[in-house]
Amino acid sequence: MKTTNENTQSGNQPSTSRLSSIGFMAVLCGVVVSGLSTYSIAQAQTATPEAHMDKSRWVQIPGELIRPDCVHAVPKGAMVEVADDGQVTGDVTLNGALIAYYDPCPEKAVITRPSAGTESAAIPAGNGWVEDSQWGLPLSSSDNIDFMSSKWTVPSYPLENGASIYIFNGIEPQGGAWILQPVLQYGTSRAGGGNYWAIASWLVSGEVYAFFSPLETVYPGDSILGYTEMTAASGSTPYWTVMAKDETRGTYSWIKTHHVSGQHWTWAYAAVLEAYNVTSCSQFPANGKVTFNKATVDHGFPYYDVESGNGWVGQIFAYGGPSCDFLVIASEESTLRF
Repeated sequence: MKTTNENTQSGNQPSTSRLSSIGFMAVLCGVVVSGLSTYSIAQAQTATPEAHMDKSRWVQIPGELIRPDCVHAVPKGAMVEVADDGQVTGDVTLNGALIAYYDPCPEKAVITRPSAGTESAAIPAGNGWVEDSQWGLPLSSSDNIDFMSSKWTVPSYPLENGASIYIFNGIEPQGGAWILQPVLQYGTSRAGGGNYWAIASWLVSGEVYAFFSPLETVYPGDSILGYTEMTAASGSTPYWTVMAKDETRGTYSWIKTHHVSGQHWTWAYAAVLEAYNVTSCSQFPANGKVTFNKATVDHGFPYYDVESGNGWVGQIFAYGGPSCDFLVIASEESTLRF
């Protein structure tokens, strides 16, 4: 059955018409793998007088080590404009009004996502993707993933602090030039944070810049819904909404983008564990696992053609940190153990 996409491009919380139409029957038949408070119109904020910054001053965000002045906070529901050549236009809008402008990033980031990594000796041990449940869909060149969603429960706090932990789902195009991701975070990042759990939504590009919506504090046991949805298209250029929502408390944080054309969005991630500065297994959540439920992948915009197969595959990566109790159950209910 096909369902049309009726979401609007407003600054308010978007409707979840697609979510309400999903049966959300979980099938556990998986593969097991062991092993800005203020925003100013036309305000340039990214470029610094330095031609090259010392990478020791760069910051780690989900999937990239990047110049701190190339990572930008935007208000909930803001639209990040991306040009056809894949470069940021500098414009951020909210409800159709220009609220900020950013100069291009003068240096490329070091990508720490495995799909498009440029990881090198500049990245210390104990950093990167740890494990995931992923699916590369065999879509035609004119077809893209237009909806990816799953739910998970905020795990326990770690017994030991000091690491930055990211738990999320998301989508990427072939080649991994971009990632759209609603993220649950423990520890600190360029978005802020501390020794507590918080949610935000991220747009992270291939090496040149990143944007995030405001962090919202959440708590162990809260139910998190994360989804990425294509809400409109202009020719071959899609519009996306990325949403992280605490369904227990009703808080949410979301971002939108008018995205680069010519990308083929075929990679879905039902569950990802990413970690930085890990020196001990006690720095992972104390309950030792997180399960992502009701993973749903659709394509065929402006319709929601449900991908009904079970192509989820689990992977464990050589992230350079301690070897803990890692295991992936990859399915519509994907479990990551640590």
